[in-house]
Amino acid sequence: MKRLIGALFVVFTLGTGATIYIAHRSWDGLVDRRHSVATPTPAGPLRGAIGGQEVLLSIAPWPPIAMREVEFTVSLPGYAGKASPYLDLSMAGMEMGRNRVDLSRGDDGRYRGTGVIVRCPSGKRDWEATVSAPGAGKAVFHFAVAD
Repeated sequence: MKRLIGALFVVFTLGTGATIYIAHRSWDGLVDRRHSVATPTPAGPLRGAIGGQEVLLSIAPWPPIAMREVEFTVSLPGYAGKASPYLDLSMAGMEMGRNRVDLSRGDDGRYRGTGVIVRCPSGKRDWEATVSAPGAGKAVFHFAVAD
């Protein structure tokens, strides 16, 4: 009887230890340590150009967080197009599906809209925002999400 109790104790201890070890290793696999450095805050808005005209893109909050609502503000000085510009979110070299943010002109002349940046199953965090101004062209901006 003592041998049986001793054997059960050993099996229980080894089983508990193996469970803790597997859980710990699984958690380590979920944490991508390559991206543990915080995304730096840009010195002001992101800058691009459409047809020689400067385009400014502000993203709030910064850095943007995946799966949370994000506000995009676009400044297009001199843009006189009849159609409002829009913003497409994508990842370079990946098919993420259409993720378009419609922008509306505010009283201050800037265009604003909200959208959600999805979390990529691959774990990659590098995104592109393409601002399209109908009749004028496009500007592409690169950024990384925080999560």
